Amino acid sequence: MKLLKRRPRNYYPFLWHGFWLAFTSAFTDYNTVLPAMIVRAGGTSFHIGILTFISIGFPLLSRLIFTPFISSRSAKKPYLILGISMRIMALAGLGLTIYLFTSATSLQIIYLIYFWILLFAISGSFAGLSYTHLVGVSFLGDERKHFLVTRQFLSALALAFSAYMARFVLKHGSFPNNYMVLFFMASLFIFIASLGFWLLREPQEKRTSTTFNIVELLQKIPGLMRDDPNLRYLILTANSLSASLILIPFLTGSLKHHFTLSGTLVGNLILFQYLGMIISNYIWRRVSKKHGFKGLLHIAIIMISLAPIFGILILWLNSKPLLYVLFFYLGSAISVYKIAMEGVLLEITTDENRVLYSGIYGLMNVIGAFLPLFIGIIFHLVDRTALFVLFSLFSLSSLYYLKRMQCPIDLREV
Repeated sequence: MKLLKRRPRNYYPFLWHGFWLAFTSAFTDYNTVLPAMIVRAGGTSFHIGILTFISIGFPLLSRLIFTPFISSRSAKKPYLILGISMRIMALAGLGLTIYLFTSATSLQIIYLIYFWILLFAISGSFAGLSYTHLVGVSFLGDERKHFLVTRQFLSALALAFSAYMARFVLKHGSFPNNYMVLFFMASLFIFIASLGFWLLREPQEKRTSTTFNIVELLQKIPGLMRDDPNLRYLILTANSLSASLILIPFLTGSLKHHFTLSGTLVGNLILFQYLGMIISNYIWRRVSKKHGFKGLLHIAIIMISLAPIFGILILWLNSKPLLYVLFFYLGSAISVYKIAMEGVLLEITTDENRVLYSGIYGLMNVIGAFLPLFIGIIFHLVDRTALFVLFSLFSLSSLYYLKRMQCPIDLREV
């Protein structure tokens, strides 16, 4: 009981949310499940590009609208709950759409999928600004790092069950019913996760009278990026890494040229990707104790930059066992990237500017926003090997920006 009393009030509600939210991850994974579903529905790399833009790019751009609104609110919790409620509705709507429109044409199904994924992505962006702020004000110093790493550990346990369940549903169900079941289950698990937010106690915020609109936000960005090198270098790092990360859904889509893109194969890819996340988490926990979030980001840059090279090599070899190894590797890289980027963003911000910086950080990821559309158009028009190598080298340039970044809080103990 004494151990429980040492933790901040919001520690366990946030962990509850993180644990149950992780159950949905494998069901809605935009690197495997969603692009494979688009291909099975008759889509091409162009349609995968649109889907990836909706899943990754659109939430970044939507922060332009949400940041001034959320930043001007003294209470963030109601908007966090509103955002996650919209996500529950989006996943339930996606499952219901598949159930009701199984006789629709391929393009009709794809457009309906776009609509619900768009709502899912926008609501996640809306809730994410409040979430980042509340985590920042709820945990300070060692507590923050302990929370982030512990949340990742518990999420890894949930991911293990999630990956197994997703694999089971995809393997034993027929298309599109197996995807319908996945989305209904995901909606249920996010509902359970949302219960943790109702128990949050929002700390009293010291507010100023300063508010801003969209135009004023755009006017602030050049000055903030000029005056704060940490923000500038973090944004440049995120943009450089986006080039390689965004190739993963297209890699999944291109597997149809080398393997049968069955539910069994997709389920196995999910399983190995999330096993990579789970197992590598133990390593990242130790690294974070010694080298902090900046050290983790250094590892993430190396791993993500090499991912396109490994991907094209394995496509050449046409080896299914090596394909599983690749997705295990990708899971490890994604895991360290998520921990590092969130940790560094928290460390370079304060309670007063955290929502503003989070919004600018998302908005300025222009490569992550628009590149999927560009790749979707040119993917079959240019040599894949040259494209993968070029993006790999571009991502590696992030090391230059990281070297110049200074984290004000670089803790060594969890």
